[in-house]
Amino acid sequence: MNPLFNHAIEVIETIEQAGYQAYIVGGAVRDYLLKRSVNDIDLATSAKPAQIQALFESVIPVGIEHGTVLVRYKGYSFEVTTFRTESGYSDYRHPDHVAFVNRIEDDLARRDFTCNAIAMTKQLAIIDPYRGLDALAKGYLRAVGNPSERFIEDPLRMLRAFRFVSQLQFTIEPETKLAIHHNIKLIERVAIERITVELNKLFKGPNYQLAVQYSSQATLFNYLPIFKEDNSYTDLLVKLKSSLPKLIFVFVYLVDQMNREITLKQWAKAFHLTNKDVNEGETVLQAVLLYRKVKLSNWLVYQLPEKLDQVFCLLLLAIETIVVEVSELQLRRQLLPINNRSELSLNGSDLIKLYPDRSKGKWLSNYLAEIEYLVVEGTITNNYQEIKEWILTCHPPEKS
Repeated sequence: MNPLFNHAIEVIETIEQAGYQAYIVGGAVRDYLLKRSVNDIDLATSAKPAQIQALFESVIPVGIEHGTVLVRYKGYSFEVTTFRTESGYSDYRHPDHVAFVNRIEDDLARRDFTCNAIAMTKQLAIIDPYRGLDALAKGYLRAVGNPSERFIEDPLRMLRAFRFVSQLQFTIEPETKLAIHHNIKLIERVAIERITVELNKLFKGPNYQLAVQYSSQATLFNYLPIFKEDNSYTDLLVKLKSSLPKLIFVFVYLVDQMNREITLKQWAKAFHLTNKDVNEGETVLQAVLLYRKVKLSNWLVYQLPEKLDQVFCLLLLAIETIVVEVSELQLRRQLLPINNRSELSLNGSDLIKLYPDRSKGKWLSNYLAEIEYLVVEGTITNNYQEIKEWILTCHPPEKS
């Protein structure tokens, strides 16, 4: 068994030995039953936060007012939450009132979808009061209890539904789907950072096309920045031909297709993405534009970081319906004469010696850029004498 589960069971045993109940809950149970990888485990317990703190050496009070602490155990982290019921969500996210309870069944009632409302004992026995196993077996999403109530409590749950469609390849059962349509406008109350997290996961899921279709039918994008100003962007999302690992690359696709009406920086700002995201997006966008002009050139591969090979290929498929294999890029990169400018046989100091009468200036970087391009493309070899002859021929020194 996954060592994460082994350590979770040890945490449960410690809690039970102190006279309390404890169960594995949430996505870990769902993914275990679906035979998906499990990377983190949440626990629910009848013990109060102070009682958990007394049982373990390292406990971080991440949400103690709502009954949640983080137990650090043998190098792993486990979020441990006291059984609770919730009421009142004036900020459309956090409960105004939390009441601790003694039954796991009552705790499971506050969760979003039935497939996430399953608990598991340390012996891996299942507690399923809301027919979550049926949902898993049939591959559908059903809200726990009244779906409109669940979505009013936290409107992000509607976007989570679309994300689960993409990730789990599920459908949404009719009553839950109808409640999403009736309540979708509430997504405007959700912080854009939370929306971005869900969209990132949605667009990299294997069933993203159905998820986008559901989202479009529910008019989700009418309530998101930039999308709500122009329906053309939503129409383009429906036509997207490949999943993409980060939201910024979805925006690269939209920027390219709409001929930069909205820039990548504007998209990133609207969805609170990082400068690193923008830089990666711009790099891949420039590679796509260059591919249109010269196909798969040495210069394109030279400028494209290896970590972006996969997304470049995915975007070519999405934008041009062109299949380029990552292996083609890797082979071309291995055959490049240089990997960066520092490997040139002639450098800036050499240029200064060749042009002793010229003051330092932008011409130095311009000349080096020319040399770099020609060496990468194989027009001249990376040999000091050959580069020297070329540069002096093309840019003869000024005669005094």
